[in-house]
Amino acid sequence: MKVSLRREMSIKGIKSEASNINYWLISGEINKLENLVLRGEAHLLDGKESSNIRSREFLRILPEYKRKISKLLEAVCIGDIESVQEHIRYKKCIQARHPFTMCSTLALAVIHNHPRVVLLLLSHPLVSINSKDVESRVPLHYAAAIYGMDGDSTMYDMLIDHMANESILDAEGYAPDNYKKVPELIDMKQIRGLNRYPITNGDEIDRLITDRNAPQLEEMVLNGEWHKIDNRIFPPGSRDLIRMLKELFMRGEAIHQSIIDNDIQTFKQLVDSYQMATFHNIEGQTPLHMAVILNREEFIQYLLMIYPKCISVENKDGRTAMHFVHICHEKPDIIESLESILLNSGAQPNDTADISPNSIKAERMMISQQLGRRSNSLGDEIIEDDKETINPEIEQRVLSINFNKRQYRVLENINHEGKSDQIWKIVKKHINNENLIKYIHNYRLVQNRLNNAIKAIEDNDIRKIRSMVDEELVQARDNRGLTLLHHAVLNEKHDIVEFIGNNFSKFINTVDQAGRSAVHYAAIQQNAIYDTLVDKGASIDVKDKDGFTAHYYRGKGDRIIRPLSPKKAPSLERKSTLNDVQHIIDNDAPSSLQIDEWLSRGNVTALEQVVLDGRGHLLVEKSSINTISQEFLQGLNPYMSKIAAIHKAVEEGDIRRVKSLIDRPQLATARDRFGMSVLHKALLHGQTNTVRYLLSKYPQIVNLTDYCGRTCLHYAAADPNGDHMIKVLQKFGGDAFIEDKFGHTPFYYRTHGKKLNVLSLKDNAVINQLITGQLNRPLLQDLEEDISDWIHTGNIGKLEELVLNGYAELLLGRTAQVNDADSMSFLEVLPQYQAKINSIHKAVEQGNLRAVKLLTDRKKLALCRDCNGLTPLHKAIVFNKIDIAKYLLRNYPQTVNAMDQNKRTPLHYSAAMRDGGYLYKLMRKVGADPNIFDCNGRPAKYYLRYPGEIDLERMRMDTKEALKQVLHNRVAPSYLESNIQQWIRESNIPKLEQLVLSGCGDLLFGKTSNNPETQIFLEELPNVLDTIEHIHKGIKEGDIEKIKTIMSTKKLALARDKNGCTPLHTAIVYEKTDIIRFIASSFTSVLNAPDYNKRTPMHYAAAAKDGGHYLKILTKAGADPMAVDNEGRTPDYYRRNTVFDLKMLKERDHENDVFDDDLIIADGPRVDEAPSPEYFSDGSSQPASPKLDDDDEIDRQRYEKFMQERLDMPTSDNGLYLARTVAPVLTKALAEVLLKRPADPINFISEWLIKYNDETDDMTSGSI
Repeated sequence: MKVSLRREMSIKGIKSEASNINYWLISGEINKLENLVLRGEAHLLDGKESSNIRSREFLRILPEYKRKISKLLEAVCIGDIESVQEHIRYKKCIQARHPFTMCSTLALAVIHNHPRVVLLLLSHPLVSINSKDVESRVPLHYAAAIYGMDGDSTMYDMLIDHMANESILDAEGYAPDNYKKVPELIDMKQIRGLNRYPITNGDEIDRLITDRNAPQLEEMVLNGEWHKIDNRIFPPGSRDLIRMLKELFMRGEAIHQSIIDNDIQTFKQLVDSYQMATFHNIEGQTPLHMAVILNREEFIQYLLMIYPKCISVENKDGRTAMHFVHICHEKPDIIESLESILLNSGAQPNDTADISPNSIKAERMMISQQLGRRSNSLGDEIIEDDKETINPEIEQRVLSINFNKRQYRVLENINHEGKSDQIWKIVKKHINNENLIKYIHNYRLVQNRLNNAIKAIEDNDIRKIRSMVDEELVQARDNRGLTLLHHAVLNEKHDIVEFIGNNFSKFINTVDQAGRSAVHYAAIQQNAIYDTLVDKGASIDVKDKDGFTAHYYRGKGDRIIRPLSPKKAPSLERKSTLNDVQHIIDNDAPSSLQIDEWLSRGNVTALEQVVLDGRGHLLVEKSSINTISQEFLQGLNPYMSKIAAIHKAVEEGDIRRVKSLIDRPQLATARDRFGMSVLHKALLHGQTNTVRYLLSKYPQIVNLTDYCGRTCLHYAAADPNGDHMIKVLQKFGGDAFIEDKFGHTPFYYRTHGKKLNVLSLKDNAVINQLITGQLNRPLLQDLEEDISDWIHTGNIGKLEELVLNGYAELLLGRTAQVNDADSMSFLEVLPQYQAKINSIHKAVEQGNLRAVKLLTDRKKLALCRDCNGLTPLHKAIVFNKIDIAKYLLRNYPQTVNAMDQNKRTPLHYSAAMRDGGYLYKLMRKVGADPNIFDCNGRPAKYYLRYPGEIDLERMRMDTKEALKQVLHNRVAPSYLESNIQQWIRESNIPKLEQLVLSGCGDLLFGKTSNNPETQIFLEELPNVLDTIEHIHKGIKEGDIEKIKTIMSTKKLALARDKNGCTPLHTAIVYEKTDIIRFIASSFTSVLNAPDYNKRTPMHYAAAAKDGGHYLKILTKAGADPMAVDNEGRTPDYYRRNTVFDLKMLKERDHENDVFDDDLIIADGPRVDEAPSPEYFSDGSSQPASPKLDDDDEIDRQRYEKFMQERLDMPTSDNGLYLARTVAPVLTKALAEVLLKRPADPINFISEWLIKYNDETDDMTSGSI
């Protein structure tokens, strides 16, 4: 370390890349120049010249080399095998990489799914099969993901056969096998988009994405242009924008959905800004337009009261809301009421007299269709399909089938040809052909059984195979023509092959679409399956469509043969039109005649079933002369209200209320107006405890269907994170073979469930707001105004959001200003609610899983935050309570992406766990987003490499212990700690030295580094700090000989103590004249060095009561008499005004004695406010308000002075809010101020922020 301080910094570091290139050109190191070109950096050689013969020759052929590489990369990406074959022969072109992603040619061929190109590249001797890209992935990672998604193992097997390394881990710690088992871990669509070649800049929207122009992209979403952004390719530097923009779109759509559903409470909660109040949906309507169209007066009045400017906002056709009053309504009373509200709010009168009746009718029809597409009761794949064309040849083949035989070869072949969509068109045309309908139905049943049997083969479940296989199933073929025997051979399941061969030997020679029987595939395997099949009667002389027999393949062990892939086509499943769906829904409802008949007969059972089916509205205007029926109708409204209350309680996860309301079993089957049962509602709103309660109490409801015939299992299967609920439902008898009214079984929606969960749209939008943990209010004043509005308008959702985000203290003491009954009720129970949240966090800290299960009885509580912004899942990871983390992940997977005040998700903290990535991978598996950046702009996987940058141990400290650390051990604030870790990692010795010389060297204690030079620096650190301490101690003692001996360098003469004083400052404070003369004459660079308050030795000298003696010494040595301190004062000010007492500074060295453990913890300060989120994040300090005995005035003053000078932190009542909202970038600027001590700190920070912003823009615009 001593050597490091004396060493000149100019000799450190490595040569810049430009210097390297010049050196390589001079020395003729062609290999290094060639590597530069192969990795896409040939532009660095533009304009270069060289006197070296070899380099000159290389530069001469460089243009042709670049052209060949470009042609090869393009050919690989598009699968042009002839062009690939031509260009891989040129020099080392095969080793070229994609300029942005560093993917090799082999990886590109895999990513773009070109098996023939892969095989060609693997035959080249220079191919690197294990080359890594920027994500540290090798080609096998991508081949495994494709295998897992599509079931096509061709490329994966090719790479394995060529000895690809199966154990290589990528940047997230995943091996290829991980992606094979869970392909959802990687987004192949985005990967393919990033690896396109040639690279194009795209259109204006692509440039906005690349440039991270979030404001403009948000504006597009708010204007109803999400469809222009969806499905775009987002480069790594912008990948976090996908989630943000998608959630914004979802929130806007949920606002419109809440208007359709007449859900005012959700509407109030989601509309919390003018931008959301004017969100345009895909049809271009704003919420006000929708409210007018649907005659929702309460919504209109709320919008115009909170955001009156909405009145003049136009839709995409330039129409204000006023236009739709006459367009959408005919009743005079409705028109009059709506016009009155809008005109009183400033709307311009709208003359629709000149609009023709036909135009009004057409516009009304268009709006009706738009609303129809939004109806919750519709199917997931509704399309208009008026013009269906039927292929006559396909129709003839289908109608020629003998429907009495259970043989499906014709349909299997049509399916393989990619023409399965024709089957439904034919069925629709011949809807009266009962034999055809029955035959198609049986075929689908067999295919479903076949899929289940294939899964059993993959799981090696021979018991299941034995129980389900029969002659019909063993003949069935999938869309590649493969039978169960083919699958058993391809999966090398010898026992299953033997079972099928023994029991169904007459079908052993069934061939697939390539003309191959099972024995063809067994012939190339290195096992005994081939011999078993031959023994059972398999023919080895039958030729496939390539003209080869199984016997031929047996002799070609290195030959790879794969089943043919089916041609892509629309799904065999029938597409439903809008009219079809509506017909299905209406067909279930009883007719008016039926209802009248039940009323006349007094059939109360049938009438009650109508209400329980969610169709009570059909009875609302009915009356009857039958006494029993009339009595039932009189109790109809309370009955429907009770059902609505049950559904509301289920949505909120209020099990106690559910228990009290469902007082008889029939009510557990009650549906809402969309046909959803209470179990459906509990599932869709993520209330897992409520689901369990309902299933255990009323197991008979597990297979209840909605109006579209879907059970809860259909919806659970459509949820990407629904695996746990699928198991729960199946445990209680959920039937995986129930078909909905569109012919789909539950697990069909595993891959077709994108639009199925429209009912959970509103709930997801609310939860997404809780996940961010942000209130979107830059100023406390704005938040205070909003809270007042929320209280007066009864916006309970927003008040609850405030509490769940950890801001409950902002609602305390507001009961007196409340008039709204709902708000009053909420504020009355607020203390109990907050106590429950505190209990949840305490239970997590203590590892009390039983208490956590009991307390987190609804989804929202799983997202409640403590005063540091941590959710229970964050805390479970920080406190290493793995069992609690697993419970929360299993039951509330939505919490996995919740962000704390540092914008870190649980995934960030799991990455810092040092557990080999176990918890990290567990969370990724349940849907954790690896593309969320924290406040430092770092994704979670960054902390897999640098776990030390998050100090989990410090986050576990309680408040008192943390305060003790701050006062006694000078714990580094989070921003400085993060910078220190970066400097150590980058071996930035100058910054580390600057830290030491600034008096903060103790912050480096306990640090280690993999860099040898940095490690030497850290090992020498104690000696250097001892030297600095001895210098200051020697000055205080007046030992000039000691000072002359140990103060041997300029850097040591500048070394500050913990109070920011240089040796010269200290000498003046302790009035050591000889030492002052020595330092001033020997080390002139220290004359103008400032302390922490920017006071130079001249300021100190001016404050000394020595008759100006020290001022003369320093002035003669060259000190600046006009230096300005933090308060803008020159030394002369302190000479004339006694406001700065050096004797007080002498006492500062003894101040810490006041703060012994007893004083701090037992009798000392109490923290009046909850600590800020930064407090526990990385160990930053927290303002505290001391509360000492009034009679101990001296100790109180000393404590306050110490806190002011040592910590210099805000202690106002709004400290909590300010600590939460101060930007991390600003704190980085403070770290620089601490190190550099600029003359004008404010101007320095301003310039630093501008520079930082410019550098960030440059970095993001240059990222991919």
